[in-house]
Amino acid sequence: MKAAAAGAALLLLIMLAFLAAASSILTGSGTPGGVACAITPSMASSTVGGPVAASATTGVAPALTLDAEQQANAALIVQIAMERGLPARAAVIALATALQESKLRNLRSGHLDSLGLFQQRPSQGWGTMEQVLDPRHATGTFYDRLVKVPRWEQLPVTRAAQAVQHSGFPDAYAQWEPLAQRVVDALAGTCVPLIPGEQIAAVIAYAHAQLGKPYLWGAEGPDRFDCSGLTMRAYQAAGISIPRVAADQWRWGPPIPKGQEQPGDLAFFRMEADGPGHVGLVIGGGKMIHAPNRRTVVKIDAYQRGDLIGFTRPAAHAPTGQPDPR
Repeated sequence: MKAAAAGAALLLLIMLAFLAAASSILTGSGTPGGVACAITPSMASSTVGGPVAASATTGVAPALTLDAEQQANAALIVQIAMERGLPARAAVIALATALQESKLRNLRSGHLDSLGLFQQRPSQGWGTMEQVLDPRHATGTFYDRLVKVPRWEQLPVTRAAQAVQHSGFPDAYAQWEPLAQRVVDALAGTCVPLIPGEQIAAVIAYAHAQLGKPYLWGAEGPDRFDCSGLTMRAYQAAGISIPRVAADQWRWGPPIPKGQEQPGDLAFFRMEADGPGHVGLVIGGGKMIHAPNRRTVVKIDAYQRGDLIGFTRPAAHAPTGQPDPR
């Protein structure tokens, strides 16, 4: 009885913290230890309790506002991770999974016999129908399986969640990582470190979420962007600061030889007197996300074209704060 009362009290405190954090959620300034948060001031308008739109696949996921039911379920997921002494990373993975599977609702139906927050299937050994529909049991079972995944703490969210869930759409978990990170940062009072692969995932997820937004020269979001304003904000979303304009981003480096570019690298075009006149974000498969000009919107295009100059990798920039020599 005492344990139940203590758990209820902890959940209440977490809920109060959740509500308080909704108006002042973490920015990208990082913790005293220097760990960068995934969310930056430019994203403050898309915080917990406010609209969040991000898609790792289409860029047109609907905005999500967490209501009381969703906030309570999110708080429970974080609370159970804390009770078990798990790192905050576990709660990020669990929240991203529940956001994708149920939008943080305890659903009584789903594909085949899938139920509950995580759309777990009684026929697949997740428990009885009553157990799967118990959010505490469902969350605990998710964590039971997650911690058995080798090196789960170092895996990208997509791979960690997929190892537990065996989803038909594993890449879909990525679109919810920024919101999950934001919620855990607010409730657990910490910034969860991003591993290098996840930093790039956060960069690309932010850029995807801007698809379809209009171009405006000098704009840095959230509603309009120019080319370098988009790339700067995308990197800030992963806690990485880069210069504002394309020419300075080009000098920031380090340079990457053509043919060795990777997702997250910057592609530069149209050399002018002071440097490149255009920049885009490489997303793989010969494609980039960019804000081309005032006649169109943020979109995906091929980067192999006649005015391509080269590539840089901002995530590999030396921590000196000085531009790389050219």
